Amino acid sequence: MSKRGLDAKDIQLLRALKTNARASLVSLARDIDLSRSSTHDRITRLEELGVIKGYTINIDRTQLPLTRAFLTIRFSAGSSQNELAQIVHQMLGVEAAYCLSGDLDMFVYCECESVEELSELRDQLAQHNGVTEITTRQVLASSVS
Repeated sequence: MSKRGLDAKDIQLLRALKTNARASLVSLARDIDLSRSSTHDRITRLEELGVIKGYTINIDRTQLPLTRAFLTIRFSAGSSQNELAQIVHQMLGVEAAYCLSGDLDMFVYCECESVEELSELRDQLAQHNGVTEITTRQVLASSVS
């Protein structure tokens, strides 16, 4: 067992749930060769441990009419990356924000309803103290859904 108390059956169960989070308990139990009640107990334990944080859907984003873009942001010297990252991550349209080392300070992935919404997001970011430069790179095509 690992330090979190996970064994091989737990790992098998997590992989089965990752493949299909809507699978029935009977199906999951069959996949990992345990009883339905043992499988249920394991799922409950994994949820309580925080290993399973929730259940979600996997959307093929290419099927949605979204404007996707990557923004690179530079800050003035002395600006707090972590503080701004927390603010940015809460903004409408922002899917992920990463603080970086090197010549760029932040990398932001956005999915907006329109080019106008993306422009508004960019304008909001530019108004924050410490932001000195924003470059927008709109996604034209993607091989990843």
